[in-house]
Amino acid sequence: MTQRFSSLSGQLSYAILVWVCGFWIASAAAVGWYVHTEIAEGFDSALTESAVRLLELAAHEHEHARTDADLDTASTGTPAPKMVYQLVDVSGRVLMKSSGAPEQTIGASLEGGFSQTNQWRIYTLGNASRTLFIHVADPVSHRAEARNESLLFLLSPLLGILPLLAYLVNRTVRLRLAPVDELRVQVRLRGGPNLDPVNVLGLPDELVSLADSVNQLLLRLHEALQTERSLAANAAHELRTPLTVAQLRLANALALDLSTAARAEVNFVSDALIKLKRRTEKLLQLSRAESGAALTKDTVVLNEVISAVLQDFDTVKTAIHFLHRPSTPLLQVNGDFDSMAIALRNLIENSLRYGQGSVVEIEVGDTGEIVIRDFGPGVSAQMLGELSVRHVRQSKDATGFGLGLSIVKTILDRHGGQLRFVSPPEGHPTGFEVRLVF
Repeated sequence: MTQRFSSLSGQLSYAILVWVCGFWIASAAAVGWYVHTEIAEGFDSALTESAVRLLELAAHEHEHARTDADLDTASTGTPAPKMVYQLVDVSGRVLMKSSGAPEQTIGASLEGGFSQTNQWRIYTLGNASRTLFIHVADPVSHRAEARNESLLFLLSPLLGILPLLAYLVNRTVRLRLAPVDELRVQVRLRGGPNLDPVNVLGLPDELVSLADSVNQLLLRLHEALQTERSLAANAAHELRTPLTVAQLRLANALALDLSTAARAEVNFVSDALIKLKRRTEKLLQLSRAESGAALTKDTVVLNEVISAVLQDFDTVKTAIHFLHRPSTPLLQVNGDFDSMAIALRNLIENSLRYGQGSVVEIEVGDTGEIVIRDFGPGVSAQMLGELSVRHVRQSKDATGFGLGLSIVKTILDRHGGQLRFVSPPEGHPTGFEVRLVF
């Protein structure tokens, strides 16, 4: 049953229909057996009564040589087309018979009582002197026909109402399982920033316990995520100050009269601190984006966000082209200015890093879509689906931490937007393109 239906409503409907039909058929079989028994008793009673009436009458008529048809009418008053008789002597010779009876004796024994062959149900009765015997019989097929008609009468309503019954059962099951669908929808909506408890009002008792377990799981998950985010944010925040201080001290050290070897070591440590500071900044951005801290829903002008971000890249401004401004210069979307700037800054940094010196183009569409593209080596089709995963980098031999696109995706998710990757951009042999759809 579970292989035929994947849904719980289908399984329940199928099981109910099978049991209902099974009980109906079993009841019909029991009633059919009872009807068959009653029919058999009625036919046997008719055979016995007819044998008693016909024996003396048949013997008397045999002596006066009356016809078989006259005997049929005189003995019963009405024709009996299904019932036949034979009057035989002690040797089994047929002396008289009804019009439908066979020529040979149908009773194998003259002991009296009931007997049965494949074709006839027979009652045998002898006279007082035991010189004449009468076999009264009716066809077995006649009894089977009466039984089959009774069973057909009992089962035919099932065949007629089975489609309606299936519809009603399926509809009733679906209505009763509606709370399951509601709970499924609530659980599906949980995740990311939405870890609120599911609503248990109106749920049946069986689902209330399940919903309580889900709510406890969501609570533990929320606490674990909060702990993780707080740890990352606090660690990144606490590291910023000592890293800045260390950089300043190293810069002061470089101003001193150092040997070539010492200066090389100081430069190496300075570069390492710069990388560590960038990593710390990325972790802080990621934790803030995931926690939604200070995330607002204001009216943001896309051109202003881009202009603010481009000021951070003055040293490489010649490599960044703001190609197309929308027909509406003050194109606005709902979002958080700072978070959108962080996302855009990360994408530009990636394009500068992995574009290998190619021009970085920024384009804003009339529908509020920001496109950042470069024309470097690009990304393979297999890698495109993994780029927004943490610590996955576009190139194994390039520097970076694999957090930039993960931060961007998290920010876009908080804004209800989408992040789309294309490589290479349309109309170009190589390159990589990211679309921010708000």
